[in-house]
Parts: sequence; structure tokens; C-alpha cells
Amino acid sequence: MKAETDWAELSAEANRDRRREKRITLVFQIEVSGFDRRGQFFSERTVTADVSESGCRFHLKAEVEHGAVVAIKLVSRNINRLQPERPFLFKVARVTAESTGWTLGAAKLQPESLWCIAFPPKKQQAPVA
Repeated sequence: MKAETDWAELSAEANRDRRREKRITLVFQIEVSGFDRRGQFFSERTVTADVSESGCRFHLKAEVEHGAVVAIKLVSRNINRLQPERPFLFKVARVTAESTGWTLGAAKLQPESLWCIAFPPKKQQAPVA
């Protein structure tokens, strides 16, 4: 007996967002520092594409390896803003080549929040049957 493939169900599953938390499209000016793929120190100013409670996505010209640790610091024109003055450590979780550099996804390695905003509650995990 041959089971039929439910293409609609497979398509829905493939497109389902399985992230544990919501990403928010916010642009923060940041400075990213670390060591590139060749072991050379870099420091580059860029902006976030989106942020979550535990990470962020941004674009760099420097090529950084998956698994590398980078320091990210908020850069603000408003010095009265209550923001951390020190950089926070993030681990590079994803690297995607782009025509003008690299898009990186990074996960924070410290419990404090760099973003100074309140995030929506995390998604509840569905029980496994």
C-alpha cells in the first residue's frame, strides 16, 4: 500500500516559523568587533536588520566564520539615552554571502539585554505526541 503525500500539509510545515521567539524589525546603529576569517581584527559600524531577545541579524563587509564570537555595542547619537556603554558578546549562528558582504545572525552569550526594549512573550512549545 502506497501512502499519498499531502503536499498542502508539507508546504505548510515547511513555511511554519519554528523560532522560539519573535524577531522585531528594528534598526539599531551598532559597532561590531572581532576577528575575521583570516584572523585579522576588525571593527565595523553597521545597523541591525532585526532583533530578538536572544540575538540579532546584521550585515558586515568583513567575512566572519560561523561560530565566531563578536562584540556588539550600540552606537547612539543621543548621549542622554539609557543604553549600555560596553559591548556585549554574541556568537555567530548564521553567515550568508551577499553581493555586498555578509549577512550574519548572532546569538547573545550574556543574560543582559543590549536592546533596552521589552519583547513579546516567547512562543509556547507544542507538546510532542
